[in-house]
Amino acid sequence: MIIDARDIRKSFGSLEVLKGIDFTAEAHEVVSIMGASGAGKSTLLQILGTLSTPDSGSLRLDGVDVLHLQGDALAAFRGRRIGFVFQAHHLLPEFSAEENVMIPALIAGASAKDARAKAVRLLGEVGLEARLDHKPSELSGGEQQRVAIARALVNDPAVLFADEPTGNLDSVTKQEIHRLLFSLRERLGQTIIIVTHDPQLAGLCDRSLTMKDGQFV
Repeated sequence: MIIDARDIRKSFGSLEVLKGIDFTAEAHEVVSIMGASGAGKSTLLQILGTLSTPDSGSLRLDGVDVLHLQGDALAAFRGRRIGFVFQAHHLLPEFSAEENVMIPALIAGASAKDARAKAVRLLGEVGLEARLDHKPSELSGGEQQRVAIARALVNDPAVLFADEPTGNLDSVTKQEIHRLLFSLRERLGQTIIIVTHDPQLAGLCDRSLTMKDGQFV
């Protein structure tokens, strides 16, 4: 089991956002989490991805009790074992596609040679081998999201978390990104957890869970 979360609770002031969530995911599984805005989906994703801490509960990710990691140890674990793709691409505008993908590998301690080789391979995997030197402003929205996906995969994460990964894209580009995510699972054995409002994307997943008022229904 790659993710094992039990009785996850989170409040902001008097607002109880997560009300005792249990969530598990197996290796190579693609799971979608749906629900109306405010249901708690993104809060749960941020906790599962160690970007936020629950008020109570337990969380094991890739065999590690991550709630007991702090500071540099938590940051190092997150950098090595977790990948993130958001609705906004968050690419650095002054760097090329290749450089954007290299950066997390360099931060994790890879040599420039190894980071570049991996960036080139992953950009090929996502169909951008002809765009290595292009900066984000020279890429379409779909191409920018492909760069963001390659960047999220550069350190071979145990889990890829995607928060509305196709929310800003047109219908044709959405379908391209959907196909890409599932082909990555087939080729790389990736575990993927997706928060989405898109029923088409959810329907492609191995499992689709729905949240309402801080709980699964």
